Amino acid sequence: MRADFSMVTCTRRQAVSYVHIWPKRVFAWFAAFTIAATLVGALSGCNAMKLGYQQGDRLAYWWVDRYVDVSDVQEPPTRDAIARFFAWHRQAQLPEIATVLTRVKGEVTGPVDAAMVRQIQQDTQRLGRQAFENAVPDLADLMLTLAPDQIRRMESKFAESNAKYRKEYLKSDPGARTEARFDKIMDYARLVYGRFSDDQERAIRDAMGPYMQGAETRYAERVKRQQEWVALAREVSTTHPPKPQVEDRLRKYADHWQRPPAERAQPYQAASQAGVALTVTIANLTTPEQKVHAATRFQKWIDDMRSLMREGNGASSQASK
Repeated sequence: MRADFSMVTCTRRQAVSYVHIWPKRVFAWFAAFTIAATLVGALSGCNAMKLGYQQGDRLAYWWVDRYVDVSDVQEPPTRDAIARFFAWHRQAQLPEIATVLTRVKGEVTGPVDAAMVRQIQQDTQRLGRQAFENAVPDLADLMLTLAPDQIRRMESKFAESNAKYRKEYLKSDPGARTEARFDKIMDYARLVYGRFSDDQERAIRDAMGPYMQGAETRYAERVKRQQEWVALAREVSTTHPPKPQVEDRLRKYADHWQRPPAERAQPYQAASQAGVALTVTIANLTTPEQKVHAATRFQKWIDDMRSLMREGNGASSQASK
């Protein structure tokens, strides 16, 4: 059933690229491992992160429906699954996210090193896997009900997304390719630190070389991940294994991408290290005033997390009466 839902302007910028800028990395697991993928890119103006989370059940359903065209029979259990996920997430993970944000708020005011950024990566991977594990039973239920035409639709949507990605970030002209990625990186850098001087921007461009060398690797990983997901969905749709087997296959899928095999580990690590190095460069180019801007921005996100937690506690109290 196609969702008749117009997303608010502030939440349209979705996380579709792999950039190691802190706020995105803190929330990137949400896109990578859960059905609430559309919420991650909401870290933009007009308090959109909190607004997006408050509308999370609607946004998540919109995203799922867009990819598989949820049937009338599938709609109630899908909405129920999304509601369960957000109820769990408010209680279990918002406090941990607030803790990570608080730590990073302290780090952005001083010199930044690679170990700090890698710690954030580890935090996002840990939280992401927890979120994925929570969603596995409901994902298995949905996957067991997918029809062949829904899987073909999902495959088509991936192809559309990849075509857009190639057009934006894999231009044939190297200079245009770098400029497109630079614009995206600076969107997130300005979100955290505010305005950058011309000299700072030139230094960031100059530092992008190693990161840009991994562009094709990142895209290949993206496509391979999608292909394996579609293959898994098609296998489940064809063979209809027992639910515990589907859950096991979902966990193996996550294992494969969270801990890549040897043939993929080296290019994956090289691309990751280049992103970490670029993040460190950007952070250490900033002025004291920009660091204050970053700390203020993180405090606003921390306040949003705490506000969302209070809202969740209030809803739980009302439900128990």
